[in-house]
Amino acid sequence: MSHDPLNANVAEPEMAASTLSERRAKAADFGLFFRKFLAKGRTISSAVPSSPSLVAGVLRPIDWSKPATIVELGAGTGPVTQEILENMRPHHRFVAVENDGDFCEVLRRRFPEANLLQCDATRVREPLAKLGIHKVDYVLSGLPTPSLPKRAAVRLWQWLREALTPNGMFIQITVAPVLFKGFYHRLFDSVNYRMVWMNVPPGGVYYCSRPRPHLSRPA
Repeated sequence: MSHDPLNANVAEPEMAASTLSERRAKAADFGLFFRKFLAKGRTISSAVPSSPSLVAGVLRPIDWSKPATIVELGAGTGPVTQEILENMRPHHRFVAVENDGDFCEVLRRRFPEANLLQCDATRVREPLAKLGIHKVDYVLSGLPTPSLPKRAAVRLWQWLREALTPNGMFIQITVAPVLFKGFYHRLFDSVNYRMVWMNVPPGGVYYCSRPRPHLSRPA
């Protein structure tokens, strides 16, 4: 195959411009997340967006060859959303949920094809029902779930108990490794944890299944 130096000269500036644009977008995401974290504290799960390694950990259990309904709670600026949209096939249904208006603006601009619900993630039952979604195979959470008000946490667990399919999974991002394992054991019969060192700060992912019929007492 012959090499066309003219095309190469045109392509290189385009690639450089694309890389610069991506870097600016990432810097903007970091700035927005950090401002939200300073303003809202524990209602934001992290001061920075999830790293590619953390995103990979979140999506690890999903078998893309099989039909599934996927709901993402607390989509933020969309690092998990992006990977889902790139991997999903016609037999998948995906809904992103985000309550913060600034984050929603970013998501709508970046992913106009995504099905986005702007609502409280702990009150998602009715908005999803209006879309004809009553059962979910994977719930991916970027929420600060252990820091939610008690009523909100119970409301979320009650929805998960009703909505998750028998083999369904609740997948939770954390930047407080292992600290909240007891919390998730109160909500689910099965809880596994995977550490993700390549994140700032180091974090991990909880893989939870089989919501308990009743909340267990703290150990």
